[in-house]
Amino acid sequence: MAMFAKKESWDNKVAADVGAGPAAAPAAAAKIGGSPKYGIAEAIQLMRTLPHDHVELVVRVVRATLASLDVRLPDIIEDANRKQKMVRDKIADFHAKNAELEKQLDAHRKEIATLEADLKETSEVKDRLQQAEAASSPLPGVSAAATKIPMTTLLGTAAPPGEHTPPKV
Repeated sequence: MAMFAKKESWDNKVAADVGAGPAAAPAAAAKIGGSPKYGIAEAIQLMRTLPHDHVELVVRVVRATLASLDVRLPDIIEDANRKQKMVRDKIADFHAKNAELEKQLDAHRKEIATLEADLKETSEVKDRLQQAEAASSPLPGVSAAATKIPMTTLLGTAAPPGEHTPPKV
């Protein structure tokens, strides 16, 4: 009759049945004594495993069970307050980082707009210069030698394009 066995042998039997062996029984007893901290993380983990219907009943059972293990609900609530503050601070930190990154993005967008305007202006001027170059080049079918023939004007003989003759004294 295991029900009437001594507590120590009962703990060893339960530990052996669970698979922890007799050496784990004192460690399990120390945990139940309240030395390890039971906080909001453990409460969250516990609540995730419980059914979500009949919430009031579940909370009453959890409260009674924790009280039987000398776990105080105000201690868990205080731990929850600390965790909430920590999480809120992290959220605020990320919002601040995001705001800084958005400022950098705005600055980069303005720089891109400036560069695009510069590129557009450069392209337009280049196109005009290319058109001017094409207009001043010889007509198709006219030899390059024909453009170097001196022309007589009212002022005298002009040098071919690209050459400069000093004035006669």
